[in-house]
Amino acid sequence: MKIDVPKSLIDLIKSVKFPVYVVGGCVRNSFAGLGKTDIDLAGPIAATALGIEPERRVRPVNYRLGTAVIKSGRDEYEYTPFRTENYAPGGGHTPAEVYFTTDMRADAARRDFTCNSIYYDPLKDEIYDFYNGIADIEKHILRAHNPKLVFASDGLRILRLVRLACELGFKIDGETAKAAMARAEYLKDISPERKREELNRILVADTKYGVENAHYRGMKLIERMGLWQYIIPEVADCAGVEQNPKYHKFDVMEHTFRTVLAAPPKVRLPALMHDLGKPYCVRNYGNMHGHEAAGANIARFRLGNTGLRYSNDKVEWVARLVGAHMYDMAGTTSEAKIRLFVAENFDIIDDLVDLIAADTAATGMPHEETEHRFLRVKWQLIEENAPTSLADLEIDGEDVTARGFSGERVGEILKELLRTCIIDPRLNNAEWLHARLDRMAQKEGK
Repeated sequence: MKIDVPKSLIDLIKSVKFPVYVVGGCVRNSFAGLGKTDIDLAGPIAATALGIEPERRVRPVNYRLGTAVIKSGRDEYEYTPFRTENYAPGGGHTPAEVYFTTDMRADAARRDFTCNSIYYDPLKDEIYDFYNGIADIEKHILRAHNPKLVFASDGLRILRLVRLACELGFKIDGETAKAAMARAEYLKDISPERKREELNRILVADTKYGVENAHYRGMKLIERMGLWQYIIPEVADCAGVEQNPKYHKFDVMEHTFRTVLAAPPKVRLPALMHDLGKPYCVRNYGNMHGHEAAGANIARFRLGNTGLRYSNDKVEWVARLVGAHMYDMAGTTSEAKIRLFVAENFDIIDDLVDLIAADTAATGMPHEETEHRFLRVKWQLIEENAPTSLADLEIDGEDVTARGFSGERVGEILKELLRTCIIDPRLNNAEWLHARLDRMAQKEGK
C-alpha cells in the first residue's frame, strides 16, 4: 500500500545516511482510511547522527529518550531512535531505564498498541508489521501486543486506550481491556496535567475523525473500566443517584453523560461537572437543593491546583457556569432581576445557554425548543446600550470620592448606580448620575 507522505519527507530521507521509517498514527490512519495526522519518524540511530544537511534543522526535545524535531522545508517531523525501556514499579509515565537499539522489532514491542506499531519505508514502499497491526486495523480492534506489560509500564496508556478507541471508533480487545482495568490504580502515579490532557481529548473525541457520539462512549468506557475515581472521583459518586421521575428519566450519572453528549465541544467540561453537587447534597441534606453551589465548589477543587490543574481562568469559567445553570429554571424571575443577572454574567451568557440547552435535552423528557430568555435579554441590553460593567458607567470612582465618600462605600455606590442603569439604561448619563450622587451625599451628610 502506498502511503502518502510530503515531498519534504522524501527529500529528507534521501539525504541522510541511515534508513528512516514512518511509524504510528500516520501509518495507522492510512490503513484505517481516517484523516491525516502528525507524521512520526523512527530509525536505528540518534537524529544528530543521521547526517542531516545544514539547511535542515534538528532540535532535540528529550535527550534521555533521543526525541528530536527535524525541520525539512516548511514541515516538521518528530524523530525517535529505536529503543527499549524499563519502568519502575507502579504506573509512572516516564521510563526508569532507556536502551537504544538498532532492532526495529524490539522498538515495535515497546509501543502501546499494534495499530501504532507498523513501520513504513517511503523509499522502498515497504511495510513492517511485526504484531499483526494491519489485521487489527481491518477488524477495527485496539489491541496491545503484551497487555500486562503495556499497562504495567505506563499507566497513562489506560486513558490513552479509551481515547484512541473512541477517536478511531475501534472496539477494545478483551485481554487488553482486562489488563487495563486490573491496573487502573496505576493512574495514581500519572501527573494531573497528563490526565487532564487525555480527558480534554476524550471530551471532544467525536471531532477528531468524525466518529459519532465518540465523546459519550468515552464517558461510558471510563465508567465501565472504573477509572473516574482516579480522574474526577465525584463522577463515580453519581452512579445510582436517582432523580425525580417527573423531570428526569435517568440517574445523575447517565444524565451527566448525556449532557456531555448534547453539549457543543466548548462547554463539555462544564457539562461533565454541572451536576456533581447532587450526590453531595443528597448525602448531607437529603435532597438536591443547592447542588449548583456545591458543584461550583467541586469544580474549583477538582479542576484547580489540588486536582487536574487547569488554568485559573478555565477553572473559574467552569465554576461560574456550574453555579449559574439552575438560575431561573422555573422561568418566574422578574425581568429586572434577569437583566441584572445577564449583565453580571454577560461574558459567559452564550456558554450558559448552551449548557442549559444540553442539560434540558439530557433529561430524556419532552421539551419545547425556543429562544432562551437570557439570550433575548442579552440582545435587549445590547440594543439599549445598557452598561454591563462599571467601566460602562458615565461616571467613575473619582466622581464619587469628590462628594466625600471613601473606602468600600465608593465601590458600593458605583455598583448600586450600575444596577440602576442596567434596569433603565436611559439613566446612564453624566447629568443624572452626578445629580444622583449629590442627593446621596446630601442624605449621608457629606
